[in-house]
Amino acid sequence: MFLVLLRREILSHLITFRFAVTVITCLLLVATTTFIRIDDYEQRLASYNAASDAHREALLATQTYSDLRPKIARPPSPLSIFNAGMDNRLGNTLRIYYTNIPLLWDAESHGTGNLFIHYFSQIDLVFIFQFVLSLLALLFAYDAIAGEREAGTLRLTMSHPISRGSILAAKYFGAIICLILPLIISFAIALIWIVLSGSIFFSGDDFLRIACILLTSIIYLSAIYLIGLLISAGVHRTATALMLSLFIWVVLILIYPSVSVLAVNQLTREQDSKINSSFDAIWQIQQTVNKEERKYLRNDGVEGDSEFFNLGNNLGGVHIGVSVPEIANHIEFKSYNWRVIAPASEKFIPHAIRYHQFLTPLRIRAAEKMGLVRMPILKQTRFWRASIARNLLRLSPAAMYDLATQAWAGTDLDGIVDFFENARQYRRTLIDYLYDKDAFSSRQWFTSDKGTINLDDLPRFVYQRASLWTNASRALPDLQLLLLLNILLFLATFATFVKQEI
Repeated sequence: MFLVLLRREILSHLITFRFAVTVITCLLLVATTTFIRIDDYEQRLASYNAASDAHREALLATQTYSDLRPKIARPPSPLSIFNAGMDNRLGNTLRIYYTNIPLLWDAESHGTGNLFIHYFSQIDLVFIFQFVLSLLALLFAYDAIAGEREAGTLRLTMSHPISRGSILAAKYFGAIICLILPLIISFAIALIWIVLSGSIFFSGDDFLRIACILLTSIIYLSAIYLIGLLISAGVHRTATALMLSLFIWVVLILIYPSVSVLAVNQLTREQDSKINSSFDAIWQIQQTVNKEERKYLRNDGVEGDSEFFNLGNNLGGVHIGVSVPEIANHIEFKSYNWRVIAPASEKFIPHAIRYHQFLTPLRIRAAEKMGLVRMPILKQTRFWRASIARNLLRLSPAAMYDLATQAWAGTDLDGIVDFFENARQYRRTLIDYLYDKDAFSSRQWFTSDKGTINLDDLPRFVYQRASLWTNASRALPDLQLLLLLNILLFLATFATFVKQEI
């Protein structure tokens, strides 16, 4: 009897006009969005490759060790086609140098040439499933019980020897099977189009991530359907069930996520004052370095307190660069390139070498201390705000679904932060390279008069995406919440259905 009911539920959904219209709309949106997202990815990948080539050429043109500031870039995630997340919203380019610990504040962006992406900046495949298919799930659910009760067919069904639990299970599994069909077709269309594009290549782990996104999508649609089924079990009229279902959908899917993010921005605005409070600590570190520098120059045996050691009158120069991001960030960066040293100035070369040999490690240690100041401030302001917003968003199944799929795709905030962690590790590798080269004690630290530096053995930056298991650990909290929500909704629906008179 259960199989008969299940077959009836499946057929009753498949032959409806609403199913045909919603599925066709969904597939058209998926095809259009996939085309736009592939084009956007290709544009961003081309921009990344061009930026990487330009960075490499600029690096190879470096003439002195003091001017060694390699620029690194984060490649676009191929899974951003499914959920773009933060992949293109936060900085993806960093300059690495010894006087700064790279953080989120320091990043720049290389953009996309796709003009249409500004109109579709929030639309990806997950967005379509999140809105269109969730609406289809509610349309399946609102009259599942209330409609049959109103028409009298539910009383007729229960005249047969079948339990209410079996009736409820048949309705649930019948609807889920019908919801899975357009979902799988959508994924198939997207994957076929991506493969045919020839510009995007997925690894074996990427296909597993896509499968996990599909599984998460099914769990999400199940939760939305159960919300509508609970409403249908609790009311007696289909019109009431439809209006209440649409109201809940608008609140949970559209209104609540936007309001919660806005509320967090307003309630946590005072956290920005912590940024200003860090200026004093950073200023003290800078002053300590300046004091040590002046003290050294007074006792170095050369007349005057200039760091140029009478080299400044020669052809060449010194460049002083200070980055000013959202927070005062690092010790003053100075790059030198005296291209010609006059014979009369040759006697000052040993003094200049000892000066840089003393001061550069001091600046590196000061940068480490500044990093210890800046990093907690970043966590207490931007990351703390993001954490509060994420926890509030978890009251909405749509937000839970979005956060979970972002984690699977590696386009969540943690996935972006991985890039900056890799950048900090690369900075440490670069400093070790300079120490191994004895660069701080080298004439080539500040002059190229004897030839430019050889960077053939310079370590290259390689960005490593998080492993599949790391993505799973980040997606698991929201996935567990979605599963728990499914269980609670099913139990609540069953309890309501059992108590209702037919």
